[in-house]
Amino acid sequence: MTTVLLATILSMAGAAQQRDQQAAKSPFVGSWSADLSQSRLDSKMSIKGADVTISVTGNVITLANSVVMPSGETLQERETLRADGTETSATNPLTTGVVHVANWVGSHVLALITKKGNQNIALITYEVSTDGQTLTVRTSGLIEQVVIFKRHEL
Repeated sequence: MTTVLLATILSMAGAAQQRDQQAAKSPFVGSWSADLSQSRLDSKMSIKGADVTISVTGNVITLANSVVMPSGETLQERETLRADGTETSATNPLTTGVVHVANWVGSHVLALITKKGNQNIALITYEVSTDGQTLTVRTSGLIEQVVIFKRHEL
């Protein structure tokens, strides 16, 4: 019994350490700009440009978005969510009542379900290329689109 308990504790500690190491060297961290020439936008969601800055601390991900609308107006939003399957309430005032459920799918993919009440509004996957230079964001649900982002070098 003691051996099983010890093995369980070590296994949990190893998983936590792996998550911490993944976050420390997460390929998601950084600033990204949309390459609209390579993207496939939904006709209901016309934009002139978009940037996203991503930070990762453990299983906490912060997405800071800046979107340029066709009118030239820039919309900025910031969302913080957990990549452990926990429901996280949206913080954007335009999305009152919306919750996000996110999970890592390996080191280069983050899957996010956005819900309002019992209805799934969107499934969004964020995938970083193996060379770490391209972020592909696929959205399905109320809108269907693929946005390709290129990493900013500072």
